[in-house]
Amino acid sequence: MNSLLRALLFLLAILLSPQVMANVFNTIVNIQCNECDSNQAYHRAALSALKDREQKVVNVVNFNQFDVRKFDVKKLQVEVCSDYWKSATKGYCKMEDGSSIKPLKVTNIEREKVILLSEQLYQLDFFQRQKIQADPKVANTAWELAQNHYVANKLMSNWQQEYQYEYSAFLAKWQQGERASLQANIPLKNLSPPIVITFADGSEVFAEVDFIDSNNQQHFSFTQLKDANSNHLVLAREKLFTLGDKFQFESQQNNDFIKMKELVELSGFMVEVQETLTGISASVVSCSPNENAC
Repeated sequence: MNSLLRALLFLLAILLSPQVMANVFNTIVNIQCNECDSNQAYHRAALSALKDREQKVVNVVNFNQFDVRKFDVKKLQVEVCSDYWKSATKGYCKMEDGSSIKPLKVTNIEREKVILLSEQLYQLDFFQRQKIQADPKVANTAWELAQNHYVANKLMSNWQQEYQYEYSAFLAKWQQGERASLQANIPLKNLSPPIVITFADGSEVFAEVDFIDSNNQQHFSFTQLKDANSNHLVLAREKLFTLGDKFQFESQQNNDFIKMKELVELSGFMVEVQETLTGISASVVSCSPNENAC
């Protein structure tokens, strides 16, 4: 009995040893960023690959440039409050970025593997843009999709059902690309052709393949919104809005403004409006204690 207890204690000591704990951070993540065109863009892409309080090695692959950059990334958001009894959305607290990104050397073998995979994907015409027309019965504007999982799922489900040939061709191409990446031992977190969903008012949502389920159905994630007023909103980040975000609209009666204001208030902020020569400017600001909406 004592020997069994000693063996269990020894095993527990191994599991809790610093060497074993350190292995938690040895996971490598590969992420596609074909639009990365600066050091800052590569850094943002590397950070976007992780959740808060994660530390991993991230390879950012740019197939347009046949390039790969490697980083040791620690993602850490720290809430600093002047009054810990109050909420961050009331303006008493703010999030400070404690993340770190350390560039690592990419070996010639690693770079060659990326170049070979890039050539394979271009031979498959993998990066041809997939255009999808949103069903107006489901949504007329891109803002209706933001943070509305039902609308997003319904739009993509309709596309898969009503354009089966087009969807099957897209699925086959994605599966070929996925197999090529796995054979090259470069599984990418977001390997996908660019997808653009166009709405009746001319607004657009950009998407990518998220994963494929056991029923051979693709699931999608939505990365960016561009509305009919030329406003952009990043949909992929953890928080939809941040303090200081600005948008332009024709008026406060504009449907997109109404939807944006609703989403901002659901996020715990409020909208400050100023008149401009061409309409209104809407800024995301901290809530006032006197505002019922907050």
